[in-house]
Order: sequence, then C-alpha cells, then structure tokens
Amino acid sequence: MGTSNYLVRRMTEQDVDAVVAIEEQVFTLPWSKESYLGELKNQFATYLVCDKEAQVAGYVGIWVVFEEAHITNVAVAPQWRGQGLGRVLMEEAEKVARQKNALRILLEVRPSNYAALSLYQSLGYMETGRRKGYYSDNGEDAIIMTKLLF
Repeated sequence: MGTSNYLVRRMTEQDVDAVVAIEEQVFTLPWSKESYLGELKNQFATYLVCDKEAQVAGYVGIWVVFEEAHITNVAVAPQWRGQGLGRVLMEEAEKVARQKNALRILLEVRPSNYAALSLYQSLGYMETGRRKGYYSDNGEDAIIMTKLLF
C-alpha cells in the first residue's frame, strides 16, 4: 500500500483524543490526555500527527532544548503499521530538530521492541547507553539511541 495519501502536520487540541486512543493501544504505560494537552503548551515541544484517510494514523513528539533533541514518543496505530509511516514521522521530527539547530537527537526504546530498534538503526541511530529499570511496568531497561544531526 505504501505511504502515499498522507499528511504530516502539527498536532492540535482536536487531535488529542485520537492520539490518546493510539497511545492506549500501543503502550503499556500510556500518557494521559492531560499530558498531551500540557505538551501542546510546552515551548520546547513539537508534536506532529500523520493523517491518513481522514484519521490520525500516528504521531511523534520531540523536545528541543539548546543543541539536543529528544523524541518523547512515536507511535503508529496498529492498522496503519508496515506502510512506512513510522519512518516518515521520525524523518519529520529530525527536520524539526535541525530547524531548531539541534546537533543530536536521542530517544529511549525497550530492548524487546525489535520493530522500533530496526527502524531507528536503519535511520542511523546508535546505542549510546542504557537506563536501568527505566520502564516501571516490568522493570525493563531502556536503550538510549542517539543520532548526530550535522
């Protein structure tokens, strides 16, 4: 099917319910609606959604503070997976980071999330550390992955 017929744009308050619905499908520790509403007011944060067939198919959040960008979360709804939308969202987040003069971008990912690890590696992210016991639901570590943007 491919990634044709999609639009990546800034997240608005009208998107938050759809984003939270995806969040609850995808993550064992989902963010709340209030968290996303707060993020939309955060001067360091940029959140993007990917519209496909008139619905929110995925989203990405990024914080840029000085020279460092941090992916806060990225997800694609299960019914839209396997079409390259995760890659599109990550590439758009990297564009935001570069526009805001970030020199590097980082994220945390579960070692058990093979699909995400594969995507991040294919985009040039490298493992640069671990956060022990990062995920409170099962005590799993987080792999810190970093990509230089210059």
